[in-house]
Amino acid sequence: MSLLNPMTADHKNAGLDAGHQECDFAPLALEGRSVGGRHGRVTRLHDARRSHGAFQREPAVDRRRHLGEAALRCILKGGSAGISVRQIAAEAGVSLGLIRYHFGSFDDLIAYAFDMTTDAFLHTIGAAVNRAAPNPQARLDAFIETSFSSLLLDRQVLGVWVVFWGLVLHSRRMARAQAREYSAYLAMVENLLGDLAKAEAIPIRDIRLASVGFTALLDGLWLAWCLNPASFRPEQGVSLCRMWIEGMRRGAYA
Repeated sequence: MSLLNPMTADHKNAGLDAGHQECDFAPLALEGRSVGGRHGRVTRLHDARRSHGAFQREPAVDRRRHLGEAALRCILKGGSAGISVRQIAAEAGVSLGLIRYHFGSFDDLIAYAFDMTTDAFLHTIGAAVNRAAPNPQARLDAFIETSFSSLLLDRQVLGVWVVFWGLVLHSRRMARAQAREYSAYLAMVENLLGDLAKAEAIPIRDIRLASVGFTALLDGLWLAWCLNPASFRPEQGVSLCRMWIEGMRRGAYA
């Protein structure tokens, strides 16, 4: 889901691909990852420490990615207690100086890890939408069903998001990254709902406000399931979202 923080930002130019890089969904854009989606299902968490020399021979973009992966592994294993720069350096098998070289600040490294995570989420869910039949209902169904698939419902990742949410309150760099992610996600929802409304002549007074409401429903259900999977079954989450869409059809946002 998005990050449960509807911050105001310009989202008009964000689409389904939103200009995001393609990558397997982190936290686990990690070595030894399973083929996963949104919050990345981890089958084995590799410790893959690299020698200093091997690391330096890699292209800069790969070095940055490996440091971001190391940060995500630390967060996954230790929560907020696992994200000191020394712990990340040890996890990556590099010096503190290399982290400072590739990321000007600790905030920049954590925000980069956050960007890896959210970029891959947006790519995963957007790809599912784009694989659907080319009509508004099928694309919206793909979005909803993927949101409650085993690719995206992952309790293990809740702790990672909790760390990210806490940092948003204290880091301007993280706040900007979160605002960008929310804008891209909201634009995706707005496009899907807007296309359905146009195709079926559904009256909606404020499509952005309706999209905020639908996003809040998805976020709330994801969080409720992660905290207690016994609270509802994934297919019931899909049904709740479809009931929300039916309410929109009947004029809830007219």
